[in-house]
Amino acid sequence: MTYPQPPESRDFDSRRQKAQELRDQTDQKAFDEFITSEPEENGDRQRFKNESVNVKGRNINLFGFGSFTKTLKHNENGLVDRASFESLLTAIAAGTQKEFQNVILGGGERKLVNPLNAYSFQLIGNDSNGARMAEAPAFNTRNIAVDMVERYWMALCRDVRFDQYEKSPLIQEACDDLNNLQFDDEFGFEVTPENIFRGPYEGCDVGPHVSQFLLKDFNFGNQPIAQTSLYPREGLDYMTDLDTWNSVNNGDSDPTGTDILDGRRYIITLRDAGQWVHVDFPHQSSLWATIILLGEMAAISAASPYANGEITTSEPFGSLGGPDITVNSALAGVYGLKHAWFQKWCVHLRLRPEVYAQRLELFRRDILGSFKGQAFKQLFGDGADVWDKTKVLDRIKQHNRLQNIKFVRGDKEDKEGTYLLPMGFPEGSPAHPAYPGGHSVFVAAGATIAKAFFEDCPIASPLVPTADGQGLTAYTGGETLTVHGELNKLIANITLFRDGAGMHWRTDGTTSGPSGLNKDTGGNLLGETMAISMLRDIKKTYRENVGTFSFKSITGEPRTI
Repeated sequence: MTYPQPPESRDFDSRRQKAQELRDQTDQKAFDEFITSEPEENGDRQRFKNESVNVKGRNINLFGFGSFTKTLKHNENGLVDRASFESLLTAIAAGTQKEFQNVILGGGERKLVNPLNAYSFQLIGNDSNGARMAEAPAFNTRNIAVDMVERYWMALCRDVRFDQYEKSPLIQEACDDLNNLQFDDEFGFEVTPENIFRGPYEGCDVGPHVSQFLLKDFNFGNQPIAQTSLYPREGLDYMTDLDTWNSVNNGDSDPTGTDILDGRRYIITLRDAGQWVHVDFPHQSSLWATIILLGEMAAISAASPYANGEITTSEPFGSLGGPDITVNSALAGVYGLKHAWFQKWCVHLRLRPEVYAQRLELFRRDILGSFKGQAFKQLFGDGADVWDKTKVLDRIKQHNRLQNIKFVRGDKEDKEGTYLLPMGFPEGSPAHPAYPGGHSVFVAAGATIAKAFFEDCPIASPLVPTADGQGLTAYTGGETLTVHGELNKLIANITLFRDGAGMHWRTDGTTSGPSGLNKDTGGNLLGETMAISMLRDIKKTYRENVGTFSFKSITGEPRTI
C-alpha cells in the first residue's frame, strides 16, 4: 500500500509553478476582456459647460446643471459654484488622493462617498475600468422625464400595501398617467396594478411583489433570523421645502440617522422596502438568498460533481459547499461596488432625481423662467412635452403642501406646495453620482453567483406577509415561484426599492427599451457581467472536476461558464 509522502518529499516547487500558471491564465483572460475604448457618455457635462439662460435681463450660467454636484459649494438657487465643480473634475481626471483632498466642498458636514474606490483594482474577475455600459439617458430626453414621473408616483404610493395594489385608486391613477405618457416606449411594458414598480425580468411579475429571499426567516448558523425590519413613520417624507433641500444639497447639514421608526414588521409597502435598502450591507441581500437556499436544501447546480453523482465518498465544504457559495456571492457584491464606482465617478457623473425635481421647482418659481418659456424647452428638450401632459405635478404639489404645513417647513411659498421630490430618507440621496445604482450592481452580481450554484427549481413553501406585516402565511396564488425567478425578483426589488425612496432613476438599475430591443442601461447587467467573469476565474481554482455552470441572463439569454 502506498501512503502519502512525508512533507519534506512533496514537490512544492511544482505546486508553486502550477499556482503561477493559474494566476497567469486568469490574468490573461481579464487582460483580453479589458475594453480600452472610451466609455459612452450622454454629453450632459459638456453640454452644460457653456449653457446659460437669460432671465429678466440677467444671464445665469448653468455649468454643472445636469450633473452630480451634491456636497459641493452651491449658490442660493442650488446651482453649483463653478470653481467647486471644476475642482471635482480636476480630481476625477487625476485620480489621486492628493487632488481629492483639494475638492472644494460646500458646508462640509457631508462628504463625497469614496471616489477613490473608482480607481481600485481587483484580483478576481475583470477590472472595473475595463467594463462598459450604455450611456445614461440625457437630461433633455423624454426617457428621463417619464422616468421622473414614475419617481413622483412611487413617492406618492409609498404607503399603499403591495397586496392592495389591484384595489387602490391611487395605483390605478399612476398606471393611467404613466401609460398616457407611453411608458412602454421607454421601458418596454404597459403599466398595470399587477406589474407597476416591478422589474422587467422573468419572474419579477409572478406572485407577490416582494421576493421570497426578503421574506423568509432562516438560521444564520445558530442564530434564528426573522426578516422583520424597522419601518418608518407612515406619511412622513423629507426635503419637500427648498430651504431644507438647499441645506442638504450643499452639505450644510447631515440629517442621516434622524429617521422616525415606529416598529418592526415584514416588508408590506414601498416605504418599508425603502428603509430595508437604506441601511443594508452591499452583500446582505444575496448572502441571505444563498443561506436560505442552503438551509432549504435547494438543488445544487449539476456542474458540481457532488451534485451530479461523480463524487460519492465525500461532501462539499470549503470548495463548492456552503462557505464557498456564500462568500463568493458576498464578494461579488463588494467587487460590484468597484465597477459601479468607476462608472459613477469617472464616466457619467449623473444627477439624482431629487436634483431634476429641484430644477423643475426653479421654473415653477420663475427663477429660471416659466414652464411655458423658451428656456424651459431649451433645457428640458423632448422632455418638456411630458411635463405638459402628466397629472403628477399637481398631485406632488398638494402632497408637499400638506407635508410642509404639517411639519412646519419652509416659508410661505413652500407651504403652498413645491415640485420637489418627497424623499424617503432625511438626508436624501447619498453623496455619489446616480448612474449606475450601486445597489443595482451589487445585488445583480451576488444573485448571479447564486444562479450559477443553484438549479432553477420551484421555491419550497412560498410565503407572503399578513396584512399587518407582523407574520407570514402560505402563498396560495396559482403561479409557481422558482429559485431563479425569485433571484431575478430580488435583483429588481433591491434595485427599485431604492427608486421608491427617491434615490435613483429606473435606468440607473434596469434595462430599458421595448421588448426585444432592450438597451443595456443600468447596473443590473453590469453586475451580472462582472459576476460571470468572477465565476470564470473561481472555476479554475477547484480540484474537483467542475462542469458547466448554466443559467439565464436577466434579459433571458443563456449564459454558460
